[in-house]
Amino acid sequence: MFVRRRLALLACALPACAIPAAAAQAATGGAPSLGARQVLSLGSGVTDPRSLATTDLDGDGRADLVAGSANGGTGMVSVLRGTGGGAFAAPLGNPYGLGGANGGVGAIAAGDVDGDGRPDVLAAVGSGAVTNDEVIPLSGDGTGVLSAGAGLSVPGEQLAGIALGDLDGDGDLDALTASTTAVEAEQLGIVEQTPTGLSSHGSVGAPGTSLAQAVAVGDLTGDGRPDALVASAGAGAGRAWVATSSGLDLSPSTPVAVGADPVAAAPADVDEDGDRDALVLDGATNVLTVLRNDGAGALTATSVLVDGLASGTGIAAGDLNGDGHLDAVVTDGATGLAGVLSGDGAGGFGAPAWGTAGAGARSPVVADLDGDGLHDVATADAAGDTVSVLRNTGTPAPAGTLSAAFASAAVGSTGAARTVIVANPAGSARLKVTGVQTAGAASDDFLITGDACTGAAVASGGDESCTVRVRFSPSEVGTRTAALRLRYAGGGAYDVPLSAVATAAATGDDGEAGTGTGTGATTTTTTSATTATPVATPEIAAPKAVTQSPQATVSTTSKLILTLSHSKLTARPGAKVAIGLALGRAAKLVLRVKHGGRTVDVLRVSAHEGRSTITWDGRLGRKAAPKGTYRLDVYAVAADGRAARKSVTLTLKPSP
Repeated sequence: MFVRRRLALLACALPACAIPAAAAQAATGGAPSLGARQVLSLGSGVTDPRSLATTDLDGDGRADLVAGSANGGTGMVSVLRGTGGGAFAAPLGNPYGLGGANGGVGAIAAGDVDGDGRPDVLAAVGSGAVTNDEVIPLSGDGTGVLSAGAGLSVPGEQLAGIALGDLDGDGDLDALTASTTAVEAEQLGIVEQTPTGLSSHGSVGAPGTSLAQAVAVGDLTGDGRPDALVASAGAGAGRAWVATSSGLDLSPSTPVAVGADPVAAAPADVDEDGDRDALVLDGATNVLTVLRNDGAGALTATSVLVDGLASGTGIAAGDLNGDGHLDAVVTDGATGLAGVLSGDGAGGFGAPAWGTAGAGARSPVVADLDGDGLHDVATADAAGDTVSVLRNTGTPAPAGTLSAAFASAAVGSTGAARTVIVANPAGSARLKVTGVQTAGAASDDFLITGDACTGAAVASGGDESCTVRVRFSPSEVGTRTAALRLRYAGGGAYDVPLSAVATAAATGDDGEAGTGTGTGATTTTTTSATTATPVATPEIAAPKAVTQSPQATVSTTSKLILTLSHSKLTARPGAKVAIGLALGRAAKLVLRVKHGGRTVDVLRVSAHEGRSTITWDGRLGRKAAPKGTYRLDVYAVAADGRAARKSVTLTLKPSP
């Protein structure tokens, strides 16, 4: 069973209300954890990186980083290829220029711009003069190499943002640019991808706004078509607005008040209601504006105060602590820090956990940069002329509870199942369970009869759990202790203690034990190997009659003798496996089939003195047992509690 509980929604009575981050609904996961800063060079002499993106430019399955730099008015694009484990190669191209374009790179976006199936980069170049503001496509060849194409002039000046989306539904990516122009109608530039390249399709702006600082693309109205979210600074009156699309024609909505100096925006479903909301960061105050979407594009603003933020420069969203809720990542250009605000899944955010980035940190990206399954953070460091990588060092913190104590059980019997509930309440990463088994002194006495944990990724915070069903099936009298051991990604292990009391077996009217065990010596088995052959039935074969003289009768107080015909067997997957045995006197038999350290099947039968056979049907539930090596443990328990145990190694492999 895999369970998740939904958090209640955060409510705010006013259209825009300011609350401190710590007062928002408590985040459910542990505090995000970012490691020490890893510094990456942009290439010889490259300065003032303004924008950062992540994509797989060389097709090796690892995340690469692409940085766009103003570089004193001669824009450059640096490609930092991920080589695995969080390492990055030196910049390709040393780095890439823009084909003579006059201006610095203000923003970049990555995607398949030219439709050849390989990622490209689109750079927005702004110099302050209208005639020199343009977008430059850099075509990727699939190895990380970029080639700059012809630029396209777009409306506005000092381009501050760029985003990609298929606006006209023709299967290729178009683009939108954000311009810090004072001309209302030129804030949002529209660029169409045509069979012959990029083409300007005009521009739009929302009434009463100017100085667009950021643009993001996503379906905000629920009609299946991409829309634009724009943050405009205006004259000290920040506004966010949605431009709904009907092909390449965009219609601005009524603006919503945000912070006075919005510098960055990120789309994110922060309240988990299925539509895209947005986050807008202010650069002049420590305000993060949460824009809740009603599903039709109408936004309601709530302001969260970010403790410790001096000068906001960028924002991104992603799950950094593994609780399944989106967190907000902000950068502070004044302090060179990156902070993670844990989201609660209802639109609320906790206090930031800060990590050290580089001087002038901005344009954060959230992606798995080292291949460990956790989201990391990277920033463009405008004043430091570098890129910083902060790897996610979060870890799971498993916690297991038993649904109820095990009832005492007679030796040889099997008690009612108990459920071990495994959660991850205090973790800062998902708990990815790779296997479960019983361990400890009496591990064989606790049978795993249901496993919904192996393969599960349990979110942190306690909102999710997985379960393992365990039964107590004792082999000896007394208090029996063991542990349910969970192994999880990263090489960790966690034990849930198991304990129960075993009583002596009851004796039936025929003088045999119903089920039971005790202590006693056993004889030596033979060591020959053979191939098991299918038998007609999984039931134990009828024992041969043995006539004994009075002096040969075994005393009920003597040791129990158990002998197996083989110590090694081979069979095909799904074939029945018969184990020949001989008993010195009547006993109850328990066959435990173990694979990978776990008991996967149990068979119980009665056997009389002499030769007989116990047969496993070779199946686990309705499916044939998979190939591999198994251990078949045969336990014999006599009426007086004396016991014996022998084992067979079984190899299941297909016929040649």
